Amino acid sequence: MAIFLIVVLGGIAVFIGRVSSMQHHGSALDEEGAMAYQAARAGIEWGVYQAAISSSCSTSITSFTLPLTVSAAPQRTVNYTVAVTCASTSVTEGSATNDVYQITATANNAATGNFAVERQLTVTVSK
Repeated sequence: MAIFLIVVLGGIAVFIGRVSSMQHHGSALDEEGAMAYQAARAGIEWGVYQAAISSSCSTSITSFTLPLTVSAAPQRTVNYTVAVTCASTSVTEGSATNDVYQITATANNAATGNFAVERQLTVTVSK
């Protein structure tokens, strides 16, 4: 009876350890996903600013690395690569001609292993 009880309690301990490990892994992926989303959002803001200033956009991919510093312990810096693409078209409404820009930003942390995360955002703006 004692051996059976030890085996059952050991199985329960292993199960609890596994569930805890999976929850920590899910939490870490959630954090990485939120940071990737914010990096993609920064890329969108940059693309909209470039289109607004120059009144045109390049169809080539523009990439930049955005270092994000995590303020929670343990503090670390994660580099996200953000690729921004822009496509423009002219639309005529009545007598007015407007430029419409479709800007796409793709952010990823270029990590290998379990925490590789990528987020992509697309916006359409007109001027």
